Amino acid sequence: MFIDEISRKPAPVEEPDKYTVLLPTYNERENLPLIVWLLVKYFGESGYNYEIIVIDDGSPDGTLEMAEQLQRIYGEDKIVLRPRPTKLGLGTAYIHGIKHATGNFIFIMDADLSHHPKFIPEFIK
Repeated sequence: MFIDEISRKPAPVEEPDKYTVLLPTYNERENLPLIVWLLVKYFGESGYNYEIIVIDDGSPDGTLEMAEQLQRIYGEDKIVLRPRPTKLGLGTAYIHGIKHATGNFIFIMDADLSHHPKFIPEFIK
C-alpha cells in the first residue's frame, strides 16, 4: 500500500477504466447477436472492462427476448437490459442508457452494424 507522504494516509486506489456501450434497438433481432458477439470479442481480446446496455423500445420482432438470451450467455454484468415499453426515439434512448451507465467512458453505437466494434480498442488508445 502506498502512503501519501503529506497526510500520512493511504493513497487512493485508482479503479481501472470501465467502458459502457449503449445499443438502442428497435427491430434488431437479427443484428443483435452479431453486434454483441463482436463487442464481446474485441473487448475481451483487448482486456478492457466493459458493459453493453441494450435499450429496446418495445420491438415487436422479439429483440428484447433475443437480448435476454444474450444476457444469459454473456452474463448480467456484461449485458445490461434497460428496455422501454414503446418506441420513444433514438435521442431519448441514449439519455435513458446514459442514466444507467456505470462506465466512466461511453460509446454510442447503432445495433445495425453501421459502426464496427473492431475499432473500439483503437479509439480507447
